[in-house]
Amino acid sequence: MAKQLNLTSRVRAGMAVERESAEARLAKNDVAETARREAVNVIGKASEPIVRPSGRFKIKISEAVSNPYNPRSFYNAETIEGLARSFEQEGQLEPIKVTRLPEFPGKFVIIDGERRLRAGKSRGDEFIDAEICEETLEKQTLYLRAYRANKERDEQTVFDDAVAWKRLLEEGIYREYSELAAAVGEAPSHVNKVILLNSLPTSFLTQMARFPKSVGLAHAYNLKLILERAGQPVAEHWLHEILEGRASVRRLEQVAAADAPTKRGGPRRTHYQSRVQFKRGDGVALGEMKLFGDGRTELSLVGVQGEAQQRLAERMKELIEVWSQELEG
Repeated sequence: MAKQLNLTSRVRAGMAVERESAEARLAKNDVAETARREAVNVIGKASEPIVRPSGRFKIKISEAVSNPYNPRSFYNAETIEGLARSFEQEGQLEPIKVTRLPEFPGKFVIIDGERRLRAGKSRGDEFIDAEICEETLEKQTLYLRAYRANKERDEQTVFDDAVAWKRLLEEGIYREYSELAAAVGEAPSHVNKVILLNSLPTSFLTQMARFPKSVGLAHAYNLKLILERAGQPVAEHWLHEILEGRASVRRLEQVAAADAPTKRGGPRRTHYQSRVQFKRGDGVALGEMKLFGDGRTELSLVGVQGEAQQRLAERMKELIEVWSQELEG
C-alpha cells in the first residue's frame, strides 16, 4: 500500500511540474507575440511594408501622397478641423486605404482617406493608421474606388464631379461621355450637364460646394445660364441669393429664361430683380420702378403731365442729390 501511495504522489508531482512548464511557455509566447506586434506596428519605409495580422499599420504622413485621380476637389476647412478634434478626443477610428504606384516610388498613394490625412497634417502628426491594397490598380479603378467610398459616406458633391469628370475625359481615362456615365452609374445627359458647370468661376463652385445639402445641380446649372446671358455682376447677385437660401430653383429658372436671347437673335433682355409699383390714392396705377442686378434702376410713370410732371422731376432731382451725398459720406 505504501509503495502505491508513493507512486501516486510522484505522478501528481510530475503533473504539477508539467502544468507549470506549459503555463511558463504560454506566458513566454504571449510576451513574444506582443513584442512582435509592437515591432511591426510602424512601417518605416514604403518599399518594405510589414503588415500586422489585422492589416492595419502606421505610415509616415510624409510618405503619403494624394490620389492623382481624387474624385474630390473641394474641402471645407471647418470639417477638416472638426475631424482633427475628433482624432484628439477619440483617436483615428478608421484607417486610410493606400496602394503603391510606379509613378510614386517609395510612397503610399491614397485610395480613400484624403480628409483624414489633412486632419492629421493639421495636427502636426507624424504617423497615420493605414491599410494597404497590394494589388495593382488601373487608373479607372483608382478613381472609382475613391468615388464609391465618398458616395457611401455622402461626401461626393456634384461640384467635385464637375471638376473630376472633366479631367478624366481630358486625360483620356475615359474616352467619351457614355463610357464615363456607365462607370459612375449615371445617364450621359446628367454627366454632360454636370461637366458644363466648369464654365462657372472656381470661386462660385467652391462657395456652393460648402452647402451640398441645400445647393445642387439645378441651382448651379441655372446660375451658369444666368452668367452666360446676363453677365457676372448679375450672376454674383444670384449666387448670394442661393447661398442665403432666398433663391428657389423655380425662381432661377425664371431669371435664366427672361435673360435668354430672343428667337430672332436680338439683344438679350435682362430681367429685373425686384419691382415697386406706384398708385394714386384712388387706386389708379401711376407706373413702376425696376431694380436690375447690373446696378440699373428704371422708373416709368404714366399720367403725369405739365406742371405736375415738372415738380416731380425737381423733387426727384433733389432726392437723388441728397442720397448721392449720403452715399459718398
